[in-house]
Amino acid sequence: MKIAPDLEMKSENEVRALNGNVKSPLLANSYAPNFDFVDLSGLGSPRFILTVDTEEEFDWNRPFSRDGYGTKHLKDLPRFQDLCDSFGIKPCYLVDYPIMEDAYGVELLGGFAHSGRAEIGVQLHPWVNPPFDEILCTENSYACNLPPELERAKLTQLYNAIVSRTGIKPDSYRAGRYGAGSATSDILVDLGITIDSSVRSRFDYSEQSGPNYTHHPVHPYWIKKDILLELPLTTVFAGAMRSAGNVVFGEWFGSQAARSVLARSNMIERIALTPEGIPLEKAIEGINLALKEGVPVINLSFHSPSLAAGYTPYIRTEEHLSELYMWFESVFQHLNENGVRPTTLAEIRMASQFNCGA
Repeated sequence: MKIAPDLEMKSENEVRALNGNVKSPLLANSYAPNFDFVDLSGLGSPRFILTVDTEEEFDWNRPFSRDGYGTKHLKDLPRFQDLCDSFGIKPCYLVDYPIMEDAYGVELLGGFAHSGRAEIGVQLHPWVNPPFDEILCTENSYACNLPPELERAKLTQLYNAIVSRTGIKPDSYRAGRYGAGSATSDILVDLGITIDSSVRSRFDYSEQSGPNYTHHPVHPYWIKKDILLELPLTTVFAGAMRSAGNVVFGEWFGSQAARSVLARSNMIERIALTPEGIPLEKAIEGINLALKEGVPVINLSFHSPSLAAGYTPYIRTEEHLSELYMWFESVFQHLNENGVRPTTLAEIRMASQFNCGA
């Protein structure tokens, strides 16, 4: 595999300029140099937040279906919440419609939120969220591909269900499958939501008709100034060529085989900060790199069905589940030892507003 010898000496922006402009990203006006980053110095130090895609159990390898899902794993959430309590962490549970149809889930999550142990946000899975006016297919599993009026109707019905059933007015959102688009921001603003966390920076889902976040930053930025901010999921590049990671990893070497070669040669590797598929030692490395990059808020995330064995590809056995909890404990301890305290979406909101008029 031949690699340009001087590539590692160029910044990401320089390499992108050499190769021409990329397609304008979703939820932003242009590519990286023009992002309006949020001033979160009011937080006082680097922080981390734990966001949970709180959703139904379904077979990730089968076609999308409106039924046949389950919510049995919800009984395993208290164990996870107890762990978070022991570290002073208030996770944000981004809940979807099937969770709000489960009486136990409503009582459990509503109780966590009302007691100040957690926050509740919104997560839209279009295929199980009424109204059902679209064809079931992969393309329509990304809400950004729906007609704007249908995306609005689904999001509004979900939001209202959360408010009426838990008594909580959620103020954060993540699109299922990270499928946010050009109409999403207006819908969120109209619902009174001020924080979006749909962007999975440095990932590209365009082959499945999803969004391309290859050139999105990991630093929080304004979608609508002083009204709606983006809190991207944290992903970093490691290796000798990491400064040009978006271009090298996202555009030049798109195949998994090529990326594996690059990782094994310590040239470049993408590390998403999640326990799902990312070994502990890589997560620690990723956290250290994020801190080195000056990321003000590290956004850790995972899917709630991973809290029980057998519901996601990542946690198949009880042994895998034990390893998951070991991952959490070790990561939380590492963050604590490095002075990275947990924060909440409410604190992030206050810090951003505090700086608005400065």
